[in-house]
Amino acid sequence: MPTRIPEDVVTEIRERVNIVDVISPYVPLKKQGRNLFGVCPFHEERTPSFSVNEDKQIFHCFSCGRGGNVFSFVMDIDQVSFPQAVAKVAPLAGIDIDDKYLNNESAQPVDERTQALRELYQDATKLYHHLLVNTQAGETALNYLHERGLDDATIDAFMLGYAPGNDFLLDYFQNKKVDYQLLRTSELFVVWDDGTLHDRFSDRVLFTIRDQYGHPIAFSGRRLSADDTQPKYVNSPESLLFDKSNELFNLDLARDSIKKSHDVILFEGFMDVIAAFQAGVKNSVASMGTSLTIDQVRQLNRLADNITIAYDSDAAGQNATKRALDLIQQNSQMTPVVAHIPDNQDPDEYLRSHDAAALNDVLAHHHENPIAFNLRFLRQDRDFSNQNEVFDYIDQALHLIASVDEAVVRENYLRQLSDDFNISFDALTDQIRPMLMQRQATRQTRQSTPVPQQAAPTYVDGLVEPPEAPAFPIPDDDLNRVEQAERMLLAWMLRDNDVWLEVTQQPDFTFSDVSYETLYMLATGYRESHQLTTIDNLNDFMDYVQKPELIRILAAIQDIPDELFEDREHVKAYMQVMMQEEPLETQIKKLTQQLAEAKSMHNDSEIAQKSVEIINLLRKQQALREQGDR
Repeated sequence: MPTRIPEDVVTEIRERVNIVDVISPYVPLKKQGRNLFGVCPFHEERTPSFSVNEDKQIFHCFSCGRGGNVFSFVMDIDQVSFPQAVAKVAPLAGIDIDDKYLNNESAQPVDERTQALRELYQDATKLYHHLLVNTQAGETALNYLHERGLDDATIDAFMLGYAPGNDFLLDYFQNKKVDYQLLRTSELFVVWDDGTLHDRFSDRVLFTIRDQYGHPIAFSGRRLSADDTQPKYVNSPESLLFDKSNELFNLDLARDSIKKSHDVILFEGFMDVIAAFQAGVKNSVASMGTSLTIDQVRQLNRLADNITIAYDSDAAGQNATKRALDLIQQNSQMTPVVAHIPDNQDPDEYLRSHDAAALNDVLAHHHENPIAFNLRFLRQDRDFSNQNEVFDYIDQALHLIASVDEAVVRENYLRQLSDDFNISFDALTDQIRPMLMQRQATRQTRQSTPVPQQAAPTYVDGLVEPPEAPAFPIPDDDLNRVEQAERMLLAWMLRDNDVWLEVTQQPDFTFSDVSYETLYMLATGYRESHQLTTIDNLNDFMDYVQKPELIRILAAIQDIPDELFEDREHVKAYMQVMMQEEPLETQIKKLTQQLAEAKSMHNDSEIAQKSVEIINLLRKQQALREQGDR
């Protein structure tokens, strides 16, 4: 375990340096009011939104959300661990840091159970890998991987493994006297009705899933036998270590390549990533299944400017591509393209039937932009011998083409549409003109109209959502209602012990967002270890937390004006949103996603059912909000 730099040393270094002196070499800063502003170094922008508060010694970008103190800036800009960041800043304070504190891995505090689980997974990974490459029992699995084109170096790099039968792993850990409860909570085993444990994976090739720091946290096991009664793949369920919505396969190995190239390739399967890695494509990752999540998109957005989606060519892969494309465009600043792999092959198949150079060429040059992909996607399952289908497709295609800013590109798409359906170019131009005028009018309205106090009704797949009438101040317009409530409540809890006690006395209270729940747990330990009733100095707490994504939240909290903490009645409003409205919000999001999928499959009965369910939940949500306003 790395040795943690003493807190008093960290505090002394931070207090001796001026954050402006550290940031200025990277960002030209100009004084505006109480703060200094510059162009954010972490993303491209024209209008400076990067702010430095010299009094509080923090920075915050109002566009990309990055923020923190001097150490977190160095961690982000130089991509180093917390101890390395402290060591980089220390010379400016005239302080020497002992080499024993420096480690390639962040010295982030880890609780004993998490550390024990990490060690358990590390041991399991080494054992499974040994069984694959060094034993007769693993020969069939090793031959399978060789037949799939993987060499020994790649098998070692990804720590692939083999799980035999007969509870081999359980016997191994029991012989080492590992605690039963630790084994049970690890999710490496299944629990039978009589309470006995049994290996989750049996006679399977194992793909090791690691977190961004390289710790093994889960496995995906592929069946080797021809027994069709068994599922082809068995995956680790979520656990204390593994949250599949927040993890990306191979991010630990791909991170440096992604940062250097500013490009990332998103594959559908583990084998696609591994085969591409062996072929020299080092900047690829895969989501855990085909359902990309907002958290995964945001992780990639922090590392890359461009993303290539290289999912399979079958119907499931194309539907997943559509969902991923929409998610990326709505929740990131990355420029997406879709790789078009010939012959309807998936990337791994294409590599095995061609060579590394061919795959690299496809990924580099055979692209579709989002408009081209969506136009092709709209053609799926359409009967163009039916005149109504033709007219419906043309209408939807024109709406897509109208979203293109460049006139030359729009004209090119219109001419393609004209040729494909033998419709005059002038007729298409006449039909798209009102769409372009509407789009221009909407854009001008957004630019010229001030934001109203009462938000106008929004629409969810054509359904009117009741307008929000928040019963509390809004710290950040970019956050939804639940995130606003969580941020404000956590901020109030940190600065006011009475609010802390009021909230923590609620038996069922919890933060739904894992980042806020983590900060709440860390704050609990920090208060106890430092004998505090409030955490007024967030700079000190940032040094304790160390995790960049959590520090950014604390930086945003520190920027909240004091006047938003004057009315204690707002605390009840925040808690109501989190404990009553948030479950409804989660259900609405889930149903909205299901509605979108039903529409993509043209399932009319499912569309009608999901629409009614969403409307009913929206009514309940609005009733709760009106109740909270009274």
